[in-house]
Amino acid sequence: MTALAESQRSRPLLELLAVELAWREGRWAAVVRIATGSAIAVVIAMVFQIPQPTYMAYIVFLLSKDEKNATVTAALGAAIAVTLAILLVLGLEIIDTSEPALRLPLMAMATFAAMFTARTFALGPISYLAGFIIVLLQSVVDDAPSPETLTHLTLWTWVVVCVPVAVTVIVNLLFGQGAVAFLDRTVRKVLTEWETSLANGNYRKSLPEWRAQLLPLLEIAQHSTQKGARTGQITVPVIRALLDALVIFEALPDDLPDDLREDLASRLRVCRQAVESDVAPAMPDSLAPHSQFVGASNEQSPAVIAVRSALCALLSAIGRPVTSPDKTEAHHPPRRLFVADAFSNPAHWQFALKTTMAVMISYAIYTLLDWSGLRTAIVTCFFVALSSLGESVHKLLLRLSGAVIGGIISGLCIVFVLPHFTDIGQLCALIFVVSLGTAWVATSSELLSYAGMQIAFAFFLGILQGYAPATDLTVLRDRVAGILLGNIVITIIFSSFWPQSARSGVRAALAEALRAIGEVIRQPRRAEEARMRTVQALARADHLRTLGLFELRMLPSHARESLSVPSVGNIERLAGAAFAVSTDAISLHAEAAPTARLAKWAESAADNVSRGQPVPPSPVPTASSPATAIEPGARLSLHAIEQLESEVQHVASAVH
Repeated sequence: MTALAESQRSRPLLELLAVELAWREGRWAAVVRIATGSAIAVVIAMVFQIPQPTYMAYIVFLLSKDEKNATVTAALGAAIAVTLAILLVLGLEIIDTSEPALRLPLMAMATFAAMFTARTFALGPISYLAGFIIVLLQSVVDDAPSPETLTHLTLWTWVVVCVPVAVTVIVNLLFGQGAVAFLDRTVRKVLTEWETSLANGNYRKSLPEWRAQLLPLLEIAQHSTQKGARTGQITVPVIRALLDALVIFEALPDDLPDDLREDLASRLRVCRQAVESDVAPAMPDSLAPHSQFVGASNEQSPAVIAVRSALCALLSAIGRPVTSPDKTEAHHPPRRLFVADAFSNPAHWQFALKTTMAVMISYAIYTLLDWSGLRTAIVTCFFVALSSLGESVHKLLLRLSGAVIGGIISGLCIVFVLPHFTDIGQLCALIFVVSLGTAWVATSSELLSYAGMQIAFAFFLGILQGYAPATDLTVLRDRVAGILLGNIVITIIFSSFWPQSARSGVRAALAEALRAIGEVIRQPRRAEEARMRTVQALARADHLRTLGLFELRMLPSHARESLSVPSVGNIERLAGAAFAVSTDAISLHAEAAPTARLAKWAESAADNVSRGQPVPPSPVPTASSPATAIEPGARLSLHAIEQLESEVQHVASAVH
């Protein structure tokens, strides 16, 4: 079974939209901040007659993040990028303004460098944005009536970017959501949904989604710790304990008894109440670590014991004083300037070259047609280009649907609303109201948020055509047509040259997950980082599996046939069994021989999967000793290893 065969885990479109657009705590505040920032940027652009008010309003959307620290970081990066880009463009304009034979190769080189460093460089976002600005400004040379006009436009670009940067930073510093509040809200949301779905018996389908929501919190919590700004209950150990528990839940049987589901739901309820409390929680006797095995019968599976142990560890981490240092934070590897395979993996330069081809082809098409209104095709190529075809098609669909919806809204406003406006206040009220709706969509998850960004962009393109009410639908038509052109070109390029399926990304992520699982099994006492690598790899595999559904049959048949990978769901269950075996209470009594054999299998399976080969056959199961011949702890460990062996057999047999 391949990753794409897991269609039963995919939600119908209407259910997906209902989930993505549902209200959640803090969403309205984020939406109002974005809409307010966009309206203020438009006011400043209109009052001081700054060119390109469209981009000023849209940059607020691009920079706004979930919490204010991330927003300020993104804003500062954008300011640095635009400053570097303007300096480089001014130098390039001196030598290539009247030399297309020189300017076109420089545009191609800037595009290639921007896209290559975006994937390989530690400061990739800054170099990417700088390259985008360079290419965009070089593309307007033909339309500038004089060098002086071109220089003014170039210098104004710095203002166009830095004004909304300043507006966004000020709005978020005054009214933005802090890191502590964001951490608390996200964790409480996950615990509440987890408790409810566990009581209803439909928790399993949401486990990957919850892990994906919690993973970004690790970096935020670590950053807050380093700055000494953390004052809430949510620490790095709490998030790690949550992720551990969410993986171990994969090992639970599908048909949990009602009393067990209620027991686990009550434990989650205590954890949630501990997070909501301002004081350290009093640990009930039923949740005390020493009582988790009291009265345990032989019928209790190791996974159940491991889950209870994980929830005890979670409550203990929540109750730990926030002033205590996080010992795990000292073990992070040093950051590197380039990724490890920056110059050895051909996928990086192939991706950069494909994007460069798409940008230059789009530029050639609208230049030969003398149709400068299609310049948005270049913007589209930069922002739609992603590693795999599935990711690009997913973003393509969001961009197309967003452009159409935003264009329709803009056209209706131009025809029926703007003729009745008489001052800038009315225009900004319209900008604010429409931005509320588009920002609501833009604050969804990655599956939908880009559509909201594109609705806003297309709307701003049509409405903000100058310093007077827009009356010309031709500008709107040209800009939407440019978006369509860029999408078509980049889809053809990415499906024709070195096509890379999202399933190849799934395969790489599953190989990394299997390798980390092997480390978890081999060294359970020192496997904390391996457990987190497992969670990250599983989240990446599940995300790419979803995006692979967008590829349909666009890849060549030989490419599709060579991408058979294990089921993501099977590897998740294998990870749950491995985490259960490595639980302290179980690993203490585990025999070295069977765990070493299973760890070796996981490492061999990782090597095979990374090479596109089937996983090796499962090792010979451990011979069971008579139940009365061993002590309870060793018997529990033996049952946990047997469950892990069963999951190994399931993974091995599913791909043979």
